[in-house]
Formats: sequence, C-alpha cells, structure tokens
Amino acid sequence: MRTIIIYAHFYMVKIILRSLLFLLVFLLSSSTYSADFEQLLQLIDYVGVDYGEAVAQGAVINPGEYEEMQDFAQGIAQKVGNLELDEHSIRLLKQSKDLINLIENKADPALVRSITADMRVAIINNYKVTVVPRNVPDLKLGAMLYKQNCMSCHGASGDGLGPLAAGMEPAPINFLDKERYAQRTLYGLYNTITQGVSGTTMGSYHEMSAEDRWALAFYVGQLAVKDSDYADVNAPFNESDTAPLLDVRKFTVTTPAEAELEFGSEGRMMMALLRVNPESLFNSESPLLFSRHRLDDVRRAYSKGDQDEAYRLAVEAYLEGFELVEQGLDAVDPELRLEIEQAMTGLRNMIRAQVDDTDLEAEIINIKGLLDIASERLDERNLTGGAAFASAFFILLREGLEALLVVAALIAFLVKTEHRANVRYLHFGWIGALFAGGLTWWASVSIVEISGASREVTEGVAALVAASVLFYVGFWLHDKTTAAQWKAFIEKSMHRALSTGTLWGLAGLSFIAVYREVFETILFFQALWVQTDDSGRTMALAGIAAGAALLTVLAWIVFRLSMRLPLRQFFSVSGLLMFILSLVFAGKGVAALQEAGYIYVTPVNMPRVDLLGIYPNLQGLLLQGTLLLLALFLWYGLPGRRRSGADT
Repeated sequence: MRTIIIYAHFYMVKIILRSLLFLLVFLLSSSTYSADFEQLLQLIDYVGVDYGEAVAQGAVINPGEYEEMQDFAQGIAQKVGNLELDEHSIRLLKQSKDLINLIENKADPALVRSITADMRVAIINNYKVTVVPRNVPDLKLGAMLYKQNCMSCHGASGDGLGPLAAGMEPAPINFLDKERYAQRTLYGLYNTITQGVSGTTMGSYHEMSAEDRWALAFYVGQLAVKDSDYADVNAPFNESDTAPLLDVRKFTVTTPAEAELEFGSEGRMMMALLRVNPESLFNSESPLLFSRHRLDDVRRAYSKGDQDEAYRLAVEAYLEGFELVEQGLDAVDPELRLEIEQAMTGLRNMIRAQVDDTDLEAEIINIKGLLDIASERLDERNLTGGAAFASAFFILLREGLEALLVVAALIAFLVKTEHRANVRYLHFGWIGALFAGGLTWWASVSIVEISGASREVTEGVAALVAASVLFYVGFWLHDKTTAAQWKAFIEKSMHRALSTGTLWGLAGLSFIAVYREVFETILFFQALWVQTDDSGRTMALAGIAAGAALLTVLAWIVFRLSMRLPLRQFFSVSGLLMFILSLVFAGKGVAALQEAGYIYVTPVNMPRVDLLGIYPNLQGLLLQGTLLLLALFLWYGLPGRRRSGADT
C-alpha cells in the first residue's frame, strides 16, 4: 500500500506540472495556429481579388501578374497540404488543385473569385479563425495611422498616387477603385496589413497592436464609399432583411459584392453604411443579435444536410453570443437565463439526434423568442444600482469560493505540519494565477482573440486536472487518519523537509485552482461593465470590493477553524473537503467541455446546483458517481484499509 501511495504521489506531481505546461502551450499555440491560417487566407484573398488584373476573356493581359497568380496558387496548395488530414482539409486540397487548373486554363475571373470565396468561408468556419476586432475600430485613429504609414505610397486620398509611388512595381493599390472595393473584405485588409505582401514594397505591420491594425483596415476599407452609396438605407437596421450583416463576424469576411449577391442592392448599401459607421456593429445588444443570426445559420446548414456545420454554429451561438450577457441576465431574471441555456443545449442534442427539419426550426423559433424576451429584460433594467452590485458581488463570490477553500486548506496543512516556511510556494501559485489570468485576458484583447470554445476547453481541462489532484490529496490526507498510517506519518514526516517536487506540486495545485476562475471572472466583469451606466459601474465596483472582502473573511475563518482542530481531525476534515471539491471541479469540468461542444449532453430530470457542480446531465453525474464509488473503495474496500481501521 505504501509503495502505491508513493508512486501515486510522484504521478500526481507529474500530472500537475504537465497540465500547467499543457495549458500554457494551448493558449500560446493559438497565436501561432491563427497566424498560419492568416497567411493562407491572405494568399486566397489576394488571388481572388487580383486574378482579374492578370486574365480577361481567356487571355493573359498582365504576364507579371499572371505569373504571380500561378505562384500564389501553388503556395495555397502547399499550405493546404500541410494541414492535418481530415474531411475539411481533403475538400480544401481538391479546391486548391481546382484553383491551379482554373488559373492554368485562364478561366473567367468570376470562377476564381467563387472558388476562393468558398475556400475562405470554409477555413474561417472549420478552423475557428478569429476574424473580428474586440472593440469598435476608431476611424480617426485609422486616419492618423494611414497618414503616418501609407500616404507616401497610396496618396492622401487613397488613389495610389503618393509621392513615392512613381516607379514602384507593382504600383500601390488604388483604394478608391470601386471594383477592387467590391471584392475586398475588411478581414482581408487587416490580414494584408498584418502579413505584408511578399515581393512588393508593402511590408508587414505586425508590430502594430491588433486594435491599430483593425482601425487602419476599417479606415482603408471605407475610402471608396460616398454618401450616395448608402443614402437610401432605412433604420431600424436590425429589423431589415440585411440584419445578418450586423453580425460583425459576418460583416468582416463578406465583400460588398457578396453582400449584394445575397441581399440585393440593399445589401450593398448596408455594407457601405456599416463601413463608414462601424459603431453600429458594436452596440450592447449585439451578443443577442449574434445568437439570433447564428441560429438562422444553424437552420440553413441543417436544411442543407450539413449537421456538423449546424452543430458547430449552435455551439457558437451560445459561446460567442448569449454567454456574453448571461451574467447580466442572471442578475435580473435567473429563471429566463436558465431556460435559454437549457434550450440552446437541447438544440445541440436535437441536431445530433437528427430530428426533422420542422422540429428543429420550431425549436429555433422558440429560442429566438426567448432571446427577444431577454433583450427586453436587459433593456428594462440596465444593470444599474443594486442589480449591478449584486451581479458583481455574486460573480466574484461564486467564482472565488472554491479556489479559496483549496488554497486556505493547503496553507493550513503546511502550518499544522510545521512547514510554515514553505507556505510561500502556495503564494507563488495563487499570485502567479492572478497574474497569468490577467495576462491571458490582456493577450486575448490585444494580441490574439481566444474564442469561447477555447476558453471553455481551458477551463474544462483545468477543472478536471484539479479534480484528479484534489481527489488524490483528499485520499492521502484521509489515509493518514488511520491508526497505523497516523503513527507512521507522525514519526517520519512531521519534522522532515518536504521535497522540492512536493512543494512545487502544491504550488501547481494552488495555481490551477485559482487560474481556472480568474480569466472567466474577468470576462464576466467585462460583459457586466458594458451593460451598465456610470452609476451602475460605481455600484459594480462596490460589489467587487464587497465580494473580495467577504472572501477574505471566509479565508480567515477557514484558516482559524482549521488551526483549532486537532491535527488528526484536521486531516480527516481536510480530506473530506478536498474530496467534495474534487466532485465539484469534476462536474464543472464536464459542463465546460459540454458547452464547448466536445462532450455530448444527455439531460436527466433532477435539480441543478451550480455551487456544488451538480448539473442535470448524465455525463457529469457519471463521472462524479465514479469518483464517489472509487473513494468508497479506497477508503473502505482495500484490505489494508480494513485492517488499519480495525486497529483504531
């Protein structure tokens, strides 16, 4: 038995350290992963837009441009060939070969634009490429950046006739060209600014912040727009047929020509208006509008028989839309929040169950009706005063309580076992988690956007790792309460220095327990902030302060009560606490992965208890039940445990 425990001890330390490495690599790799697809999308966009300048009516009209199109098409095929082999990459590889053949055969530019548009949409949707700015692009900032970095080549008006343009080959782009304007997406412009264009004087501006690059892209993207281009657009925009363009994720990857093809002349005019007035894309109602538009996309994809795409869109409708206002709605109508969450989960289950189109459409209509009610409830109470205070207070209390219990119990353990000097390792862990959580949030705003699915996966993995470690720690503590194990522990461990691996393992547990809460808490506060007025924000800050004060008091109470317990009772109580927390983390880990769409949801008819990590679905309950049975076996089923128990 002792050998098993020693082996498990080293094994759990390895799990902690490897899990920390996994979380770090997972978050950092998203930046590199995104950059690879940005380069691929840039090549695809470049070919789709510029091929028409190389070929017309089946003949080459610009040999240099045509040769460049051939090279870029080969580069696209090479990059697609490097993707992990799956159904999406296989289809992209076929399309890239078709693209090469179209260019070799000097096909009509419309055919090239069509295939490159299909490839662009497929890559963005299937590989979850981030294609939107986090905040409203500042056109004044864009104008200033244009003057500093672009005017010398592209000219003050964007006509491509700047003072340095003479003799450049190829010549600087004329941003006033209506035909080119109609074929460019804002994301394509952003990508070109980020990556530069190989073989030209257009360099990379990756050193700019993402906010600056988006501001410059939006500014350049509206230079060709005139007031007459959108004079006939009528408000309210969200009630018109072109309302889907208000989805910023659709807007930034749609060309004006594609908008006209899909929505007619009104789509072209709406595109012009939104490029000149991007603030219309970023109103406080946009998360719910985004969910509504994604639900329409779900219906269209499902009716076409593409169930995988419909499921992906259903997950996105929740994570990138409704979840952003979930905490605000919870403050004014928690029952409605729960009803919408359950309905959106049920929608994903219906897609997997392959229900009839009419049944799915009826459920989508029902959810959209609930979202309309949510919008009205949020409008009725703009989270001012008491609502903002309560929301901020309970967000911090709910998210911080579990982490507090873990850290406080570990600190008490070290102090009770006369290892007070090593408490600093736990402080390293939780303080590092606060810093890492803030840094992750900053990176998601300033460097690379972390999608809702990535957030949930990170939280889910961290929670499951924490659950496994807490389960082990709980068993280890409880194991020491038997007479034989207690005597051995007192004789050998009380005054012996803890190993470096053990101390850093405890620091790692402290880090994981806190980090999984920090990032999501910041996001919830960010969403709360945009739903409140100035007075409401003051009350929200007061709620945060009150929540932090209560957590501090609770930490002090837990610590003091722990110190008053006899050591053996402390081990018993702490072991039970760690085990309960492992069940909580296990339930929340499964729930997070279910929200990200990685684990199926099988509903069961029972109450939901968020505080205890109990959710009415079979998968989470099965894991928690398995942990409970395993604990009973380890506590009472092992022969060694039964003999030790007989000695007490």
